[in-house]
Amino acid sequence: MKIILLIAGALLVCLTFVWFFFFVPLGCGMNPTGCRQEFSVFSAIGLMHLWLPLAAASVLILLGLRR
Repeated sequence: MKIILLIAGALLVCLTFVWFFFFVPLGCGMNPTGCRQEFSVFSAIGLMHLWLPLAAASVLILLGLRR
């Protein structure tokens, strides 16, 4: 169980960075009306798409380390 939690946490960290820095701007760029929005890590979008998944990943990693 310990290894599964650590792997899931590390995988979630990697996927979170790919999601926030690749797919979120890509989705905005595919908007047919054009998108001039910047995605700051210190905004509501950054909170929802970056910090919350990173917090969940850190909980998984900490649980894996404590067991």
